[in-house]
Amino acid sequence: FGLEISGNCARKQELSSEMRSAIISKYETRIKVPALVTKFHASRTAIYNTINRWKNHHIVQSLPRSGQPEVLSRCEKR
Repeated sequence: FGLEISGNCARKQELSSEMRSAIISKYETRIKVPALVTKFHASRTAIYNTINRWKNHHIVQSLPRSGQPEVLSRCEKR
């Protein structure tokens, strides 16, 4: 109906470490999670995962991936 279907629709990107540190600083100033969701335009799950990463590991960088790395990327598989 007038919409073009695209096969190269990207998955949601990771939050940058700068955005994660901004989320943590706002969270530590007692701002509630729903307000953080609207401010940073991130999902509620991403906000909670960032907070839990900070509580458990005290880092804002991405954790190493588990399992064996893929040989082909998603684009190369097509």
